[in-house]
Amino acid sequence: MKEFEKLLFEDTKRKETLKALTEIKLGLFEQKEEETFDFSLYTKMTYDKKYKGLYDLYQNNETLELVMVCPLVENNKNDYNERKDLTPYAYDCLYIEYLDEEAYDLVKKASVHEKSRFIDIFYYATIVFYFIYLALTLGVTIYYLIEQSFENVLILCGALWGGLATFTALIPIVLIQYRKFKAQ
Repeated sequence: MKEFEKLLFEDTKRKETLKALTEIKLGLFEQKEEETFDFSLYTKMTYDKKYKGLYDLYQNNETLELVMVCPLVENNKNDYNERKDLTPYAYDCLYIEYLDEEAYDLVKKASVHEKSRFIDIFYYATIVFYFIYLALTLGVTIYYLIEQSFENVLILCGALWGGLATFTALIPIVLIQYRKFKAQ
C-alpha cells in the first residue's frame, strides 16, 4: 500500500470503530456465540484499543457488515499471564446492524433526543433555582434595609446582587441553547 492509502485506511478504521461503538451503545447489535469464525472473509478494523479490552472489530469484505469478535478461551482473562497457545473453544460475536451514513446520522440524532431527560431536568432546575435565588436576594435586601442603613445593605448584599446580575445574563443564553437543542 502507498502511504496515502495507509492513512486513508487508518482513518476508515477510526470512523468504523466509532460507528460500531455508537451502535453498540444504542443496542443495534445481535450477540451470538459461534463455534467457528472464518477470519479470511473479514478485514480487521480495530483502531487504537479493543472494545472492553477483549473484542476486535472486523468488517466483512463483501457485505461490509461490522462484527466485534472475542475469542473465548478457558481460564483466560486478558491479563499478563494469559496463555497465547490455547485455541478458542468458541467466539463471542456482536453482529452490528449495517446502517448507511444517512441512516446512521438519523439514528444518532434521534438517540440524543431519546436521552435528553438530563438536559430537560437541568433546564427546569436552572429556571427554578433562578427564581429561588431572586426571592432570596430580595428577601435579604429588604431585611437589611429595615434593620440597617443603606450603605451597610450595599456592602452586605453586593455579592448577592452581583451573582443575580450574572445569573440574569446567563439565563437567556441557556434558553437559546435549549431551544436550539429542541429544534434539532
